[in-house]
Amino acid sequence: MNVILGSTSPRRKSIVSGLVESFCVVPPSVDETHRPPESPTEFATRIAGEKCASILESGAVESTPALVITADTVVTVDGAIIGKPADFDDAVRIITLLSGRTHRVITGLTLHAVSSGGRVNHTRTGHETTEVRFKKLVPEEITRYLAANDYRDKAGAYAFQEQGHLIIAGYRGSVTNIIGFPLRLFFSMAAEMALIGEIFAV
Repeated sequence: MNVILGSTSPRRKSIVSGLVESFCVVPPSVDETHRPPESPTEFATRIAGEKCASILESGAVESTPALVITADTVVTVDGAIIGKPADFDDAVRIITLLSGRTHRVITGLTLHAVSSGGRVNHTRTGHETTEVRFKKLVPEEITRYLAANDYRDKAGAYAFQEQGHLIIAGYRGSVTNIIGFPLRLFFSMAAEMALIGEIFAV
């Protein structure tokens, strides 16, 4: 099966590379502007779906059968969407906001399957939510964490897999969702779409 990952995220590429032997990466082109009163979950699922549509419209699916995978991850607290930091000071502001509190990480995931010859198309979009609780951090701990990790392209200005133990007190839910690609949701959706035998050697 021709697998296309519509994401330039190194974390997503790393996880998908552990699932399939080969796949290609096609960067999606979408306007990721939030549309109030859209909820964080509605936003994440909409953007995941629009990323998939962008890949399909680009003509990237050149051979079938094919599977297009797109995702969007947001961090939310008090109903507000916390995006990627603009700079170091903004990253400090974001981590300070999350310090000592529980926030949610929501990933919208879209799978679009095309059968051999392109005769049948199936699209499914779902979402996964994980609660993450931060330690109560002092300013020196925040600047030390940010100085030691690449926060620039990460929603919430942090990464679970990059010294996350320094700032995270606990979590409830999927770890891979925090990283940006919820494996449990992916397998569930793939099974519902009867794709397991197509993607994996079973």
